[in-house]
Amino acid sequence: MIQYSDLNNDEKRTLREHLGVERVSAFYLEDNHLLLMDVKELFEYIYLDDIYKLKDAMEVIDRIKDTVISDNYTNKTVQEMLVESNSKVTKISNEVYLYKDSNY
Repeated sequence: MIQYSDLNNDEKRTLREHLGVERVSAFYLEDNHLLLMDVKELFEYIYLDDIYKLKDAMEVIDRIKDTVISDNYTNKTVQEMLVESNSKVTKISNEVYLYKDSNY
């Protein structure tokens, strides 16, 4: 998990612009169930953390194999493409993604 204080100034500005706020307080992201992660951590969080049985794994594999690759994803890994195609994900920078966790 990435902390807001760990972001560089450009990433902080991009995040604030996306959220439509002027300042992000210490607990703003937590209070709004927003997570900052790198692509690997977010991919695991979205697609792999809830796999407990073979059926769940097969559903994830089916989702991956049925994903259509568009021109927007040139020079991206499959992991980046899947994370960026999720409607709850916003790309803040090449290293940082914002995720709106609806499990709460």
